[in-house]
Amino acid sequence: MKRKTFLTGVAATAALLMTGITPAVAQDYPTKPIQLVVPFGQGGATDQLARMFAPALEEKLGQPIVIVNQPGAGGAVGLANLALARPDGYTIGVGSDSTLAARPIMDSSGYTGESFDTIARMVSIPSGMAVAKDSPYETIGDLVDALKAGETLTWSGSGIGSGPHLAMAVFLAQNDLSATYVNSNSGGEAMVKLLSGEVDFFSGGGSNYPPMIDDEGNSDIRVLALASEERWKYLPDVPTHTEQGFDYLRSQWFGLVAPKGIPEEAITKISAAVEETLADPGFQERLDQFYFNPAYLNSQDMRAAINEEAEAFRPILEEAGLAEK
Repeated sequence: MKRKTFLTGVAATAALLMTGITPAVAQDYPTKPIQLVVPFGQGGATDQLARMFAPALEEKLGQPIVIVNQPGAGGAVGLANLALARPDGYTIGVGSDSTLAARPIMDSSGYTGESFDTIARMVSIPSGMAVAKDSPYETIGDLVDALKAGETLTWSGSGIGSGPHLAMAVFLAQNDLSATYVNSNSGGEAMVKLLSGEVDFFSGGGSNYPPMIDDEGNSDIRVLALASEERWKYLPDVPTHTEQGFDYLRSQWFGLVAPKGIPEEAITKISAAVEETLADPGFQERLDQFYFNPAYLNSQDMRAAINEEAEAFRPILEEAGLAEK
């Protein structure tokens, strides 16, 4: 072998090693277990979603998916840790509209939306508003009229900066309304405050509501509206905001991200596995059990969705004094 040819080959090999990946690794990905960081505790919607997807992704990728719960600061702790992980495609995480688009605007979370490579959006749920069953407010219009009349009303959701909190903040701002927010650490805690009379209304993702309504339609709550384009299949009797005269659409969504710089092959394979999983009728039946809507977006479209959400959230957060200066 000529010396020049040999040195060229050594240089090329060294360059590949410095990037932490070789052509064989990229082509064969994955060759070992993948860690899936869930930035919330066990039992919540994000955790349930991860545990539903894990077996399907294992089957399609041929490697175990190891779920790692890292709760704290409304999802910021887990995602900040994820941003610092080695970008080799073997550590990924679950993000959402609030954790990826809003949280970086609010405080020093340790990451920005650009700290991650987007992989695929998975599911969504419409935002919704509810009151206790004995509430005097029968419709959104009733609630809005009360606020416009100067009534001091309180509300709660699953924590400052969460999807439900931001969804209601957007609705109030769009309609030039003001109500007092009472913080809660979870959607369950906020629902308890609604049922006990501590707050007047509740903001939460649509999946909160069907489990609270029996087969006869009886419930301790009254869902006033869901922010979807059409009536939601899981609650067909609940009108949309649009039907009641409010031009308001707001869904909460979840997707997979990874530390910036992971191999393109990893993004392509995981994204394809997500898309195939969501197209499976059997898996769609599982989603029905938890009231999630399939909402696949590829890597590029998910990135666009994050940027769009951030633009919508920023003026709301600034007006509420929640944006970092």
